[in-house]
Amino acid sequence: MAQKHRLQIILAPVLLPFSWLFAVISRMRFFLYKHGILKTYTPKIPCICVGNISWGGTGKSPLIDYLLKRFHKEHIDCAVLSRGYGVKLPHYPFVLDKNSVMNDSRLPDEPCMLFNKNPFTTIIINPKRAESALYAEKKLPHIQALLMDDGFQHFALNRTENFVLLDKDDLTPKAEYAKSNWNTLIPLGSWREPEQALHRASAFFLKCPPSAWKQIKQHCLVKLAPYHKPLFVFNLNIERLEPLFHKEIKPIRQYALIAGIGNPYQFQESVQNFLGQACAKSIFLTDHADMEKHAAKLLALDMPVICTEKDAVKLKRHPELARKEIYCTATAVQFHACAFTPHTFETWFAENILTHFNNGN
Repeated sequence: MAQKHRLQIILAPVLLPFSWLFAVISRMRFFLYKHGILKTYTPKIPCICVGNISWGGTGKSPLIDYLLKRFHKEHIDCAVLSRGYGVKLPHYPFVLDKNSVMNDSRLPDEPCMLFNKNPFTTIIINPKRAESALYAEKKLPHIQALLMDDGFQHFALNRTENFVLLDKDDLTPKAEYAKSNWNTLIPLGSWREPEQALHRASAFFLKCPPSAWKQIKQHCLVKLAPYHKPLFVFNLNIERLEPLFHKEIKPIRQYALIAGIGNPYQFQESVQNFLGQACAKSIFLTDHADMEKHAAKLLALDMPVICTEKDAVKLKRHPELARKEIYCTATAVQFHACAFTPHTFETWFAENILTHFNNGN
């Protein structure tokens, strides 16, 4: 989520000059890449960037999961190019496999989660995504498409399309200016580029429940109309609960939640709506928290635990938790609205993205 922290509002006069400086640096960096002063690489196969204008919680990983399944349905082999945030691996590029995902605790959560949900997909970790694209082209001739994870500000690799995710907090009405995040750059807000960057988008994506979309629809249309790009609105639906260690699903009466994601409160609300009952205890962690010290806390709980798909990656690496009743939510993207286009996302995707492959490019 892109909601402002209380301290950002209180310290706004102090943070504003630093936000201006960040904007200048951001524009200068884009200028250097655009005019070839800094080196860029254009891959020989289609590359779709899935990124956002602000920091986390916008639904990038679920959207990539959706796209991987959609490409697989069309028999198009994809490679995900992941930066591997916050990790240091023995070599780069690092290609995930079943053994490393299960046993290597150094690996980041999101790529491992995507691999678990899409074992047919190649996932390459490297901070330098251009090197990953070259590796895919030279070593993996079956790859027909590249998906760059969180790469909207990564200009060293050119892309065919930019899918830009926004958060409803990015579109706060002007009446709430003090809390508004629109075009408010780090550190005053959470945007990583000025609003002019949105012109680079091929399409916008907004993670928003149908009920909330009705409330903010008009404001979103006003904000995004100048960019003349389609907007697709989606929600993350919990389809089922999956036991993490056991095969049997037992009736759940009282439960605890654990979540180390950008917007844990939204996850909590989704689980409570799915089960029709409130959770007895919530454990909210930072986005990249070390699960080691929290495993003992989970064992001490006298109730089942429900976690996110991302947190399940870390919990599975703790065999001592096998005696604990832990469930993971199985979620999926569901598109429910669109704007600035007469097409649903499925139709738009077929006409604007799959044509890259139908034409033999």
